[in-house]
Amino acid sequence: MFSESHPAFRSRIRFFYVVVMGVFLTLFFRYWYLQVVRGNSYFQAATENTLREITIPSRRGTIFSIDGQILADYKVAYDIMLDRSTFRTPRLKSIAEFLGLSSDELRDRIKRYRKVPLYKPVPVIENLSFSEIAPLEARKKDYPEIFIELAPQRSYPFGGLFAHTVGYIGEPTVREARKLTTLQKVGKMGIEKSYDDILRGKDGTRRIVVDSSNHFIRTQLIREPHNGKDLTISLLFPLQQLAMKNLGKFQGAVVVLSPRDGRIFALVSAPTFDPNILTFRFRRKEWEALKVTVGNPMLNRAIQGAYPPGSTFKPLVALAGLNAGLTSRTHFTCTGGLEVGGRTFLCWNKEGHGSLSLTGAIAHSCNVYFYNVGLKIGIEKLWPVAKEFGIGLRTGIDIPGERTGLLPTPEWKRRETGRPWFPGDTLNTCIGQGYLLMTPVQAASVTASIANNGILLIPHLINETGKKWIRGKVDLPAKDFKTVKRGMRMVVTGGTGVALSGLGLPIAGKTGTAQTVSGADRKSLELSWFVGFAPVRDPEIAIAVIAEKGGHGTDTAVPIASKIFKFFRDNREAFK
Repeated sequence: MFSESHPAFRSRIRFFYVVVMGVFLTLFFRYWYLQVVRGNSYFQAATENTLREITIPSRRGTIFSIDGQILADYKVAYDIMLDRSTFRTPRLKSIAEFLGLSSDELRDRIKRYRKVPLYKPVPVIENLSFSEIAPLEARKKDYPEIFIELAPQRSYPFGGLFAHTVGYIGEPTVREARKLTTLQKVGKMGIEKSYDDILRGKDGTRRIVVDSSNHFIRTQLIREPHNGKDLTISLLFPLQQLAMKNLGKFQGAVVVLSPRDGRIFALVSAPTFDPNILTFRFRRKEWEALKVTVGNPMLNRAIQGAYPPGSTFKPLVALAGLNAGLTSRTHFTCTGGLEVGGRTFLCWNKEGHGSLSLTGAIAHSCNVYFYNVGLKIGIEKLWPVAKEFGIGLRTGIDIPGERTGLLPTPEWKRRETGRPWFPGDTLNTCIGQGYLLMTPVQAASVTASIANNGILLIPHLINETGKKWIRGKVDLPAKDFKTVKRGMRMVVTGGTGVALSGLGLPIAGKTGTAQTVSGADRKSLELSWFVGFAPVRDPEIAIAVIAEKGGHGTDTAVPIASKIFKFFRDNREAFK
């Protein structure tokens, strides 16, 4: 072999050095050419190509009434989206002017999505028509951060008529947004919220590359959209209209449901609101205006309005009395009032009703009779029966926000007020006054349970039947229900609800007038109540009506109930 000093070896080493240096010099000059000579042009080309994820909107499920009316649909609309990954703050003022917004408005709209990943485009203007987006399309080259996205808009064709039942959709909270792959709107109230997972579906995603002029270069489908499922709810459109129309100027509620399976045929709360304006992300003024509107239209009085039930509570007190040993032949005499503990508790009839049986006391709504029932059985035997019927508990209705009402007990009063329970508290409770509070849906539910001999149903708007909607059975004898229902039938045939007797329909019911206190002047305001069911044998509907400031039950609630029973009489097939 050659030694290191051999001329052949040294020539090979030199050759190797020359090759290596040549390769490195070639690479160096090539990189220098690309980075220095052509660097600006390549950088510009790279920045002009933008990777963008575009939402392929899914269609939210349509909501139908049981008679086929579309209660919630969608219409074609467009949103202006901002790609925050390419947006730079110095451009804010220019973009805002282009969109017709103030700088502060645009800044606020961007800020609300600060916790959303930057790669997700966010909306800054929504619900635009095709004619409104045309001018933006013409100048999109100047604003590469902005692009237009098809965004089907939820539509409620009947406005406030179904606002408290169907509800509305809106922008997700930060917590809700974390569970979504795209910035879909989600249910915020009513059926839209309860069944959001079914209705919403899943948006798809398409990845595209565009240049600085928003010109398409290439695309890739990442995820197919999946539309939400349609839902049918048990509301009857013409009955809902009728209930709303007849409630008229009064604040209040109407609930009509089936004592057979718990389906709700009408649920109205007044005043109401237009859910269409709440589906938009950027309608803060309208939202603030709704919150201060007189009558609080956002309050669903049917499930959130807690009222003293007045005399509509007396049938339940009668059942508690029968359970404690009273009979249908138990008589008490009414002289217009009853003195207890040095205080006189009055009957609504100052002249008195004379001697009455239990059924007669229900028919004529005698306060003194039920005062005596309260004294006879005590609160200890009344409240367990009331609790068994669900007083003070939620009914479980399938829309959110239901209140429990209040079933007062001696322990509750001591805890809340620091005072003991007096006999007068029992007397007030027995006529549906005092601390006792019920929601209209509770009143309708109790009435349905009396009508069907103690089966406790879960009121629901989804058009389903079955055992899942039964929540229990009240453990009382059938003969006790029969006695109370006979008294409620007498309310209509010759008692306080006699105005309903001319409909040619066997109706049982109970009127009620309750006092509430409102305002700085402590003026007492009357609540007009009616609960009832029909037909008496094998009932098909149970109803509860309340009208705030409506006077006596016979003044307002009974005429409203009459319209509902008449509709039922003329359209019985619709309730099957």
